[in-house]
Amino acid sequence: MTHTLRQPGRRALLGLAGAALLSRPGLAQGAWPERGLTLIVPFAPGGATDMIGRLVADRLSPRLGRPVVVENRPGGAANIGVAALARSAPDGYTIGIVSLTTFGLNPWLYRDRLPFDPVGDFAFISNGATTPNVLVVNPRKVPAGTLQELVAWLRDHPGQANYGSSGAGTAIHVAMEMFLAAAGVKATHVPYRGSGPMMTDLVGGQIDLAIDAASVAWPHVQSGALRAVATTGAERASFSPDLPTLAETWPQVVIDPWHGFAAPAGTPRPVVERLSREIQAVLREPQTEEKMRQQVMVPRPMDPAAFTAFVAAERARYGAVIERANIRVD
Repeated sequence: MTHTLRQPGRRALLGLAGAALLSRPGLAQGAWPERGLTLIVPFAPGGATDMIGRLVADRLSPRLGRPVVVENRPGGAANIGVAALARSAPDGYTIGIVSLTTFGLNPWLYRDRLPFDPVGDFAFISNGATTPNVLVVNPRKVPAGTLQELVAWLRDHPGQANYGSSGAGTAIHVAMEMFLAAAGVKATHVPYRGSGPMMTDLVGGQIDLAIDAASVAWPHVQSGALRAVATTGAERASFSPDLPTLAETWPQVVIDPWHGFAAPAGTPRPVVERLSREIQAVLREPQTEEKMRQQVMVPRPMDPAAFTAFVAAERARYGAVIERANIRVD
């Protein structure tokens, strides 16, 4: 399978020029940041990506000595917000969250319709965290207590169930389609503009089931509003080791969402490295680690080189997954 990407152009040249300027004594290296930063979150408030963005922004601000303001730009399977990041000035004052959805899945799901170049339009800063997913049902709508019972119920009610996602082509949409295809059952997809509104409707009974980040779904499981039947990682999740993984029944159904940080291509290298150091330090703070643990997240700090390589590997891996599962977005 081939996928043509645009070659880095003007922004790559800007990055070289900016790095050269900042490397000269007495210039802008010591001045940045002179004002506050904007962190673009390409999903609606209330989801896992938003939680990570706000947690890091809150702890990053005192380290930089400037405010870091979260700006939610949901829609288009997160493509709208990520495209806005790509178009931002490469000056270090606008950064954004990139994820498995936007860089592992969307390059293959949207192909020539993708409104940004996943290789040439960004400077990757650091990974942020992974967020284990959980398959949940509304117990008032779906009388299934186990994964096997859910599959049996879906087979007995072909096409009658509906499931939600945070948007067409998002990681949790793809995860559900992989599960349905592997199990040989069907359900109708209902896309939302983020996990927050989707979870509200799932708890309220407007939809029947969903896969979502445990950080979002688990409080509702604990309250009894939802019932968990499986997780989507390669191994059982530490927050609930009794729950089976989908991969225990269907080895090909594995999806581990991640959420990291990037800047527009051309952002001066010293600025990218400073942001990476500070974000990695935030992720290693005991306070951050504890908050993420409470929200069922796992910190994953990386330097720019490691994160760039990781994103490229994820894009290649999920391209093969999407082709194998024949997943498409209209």
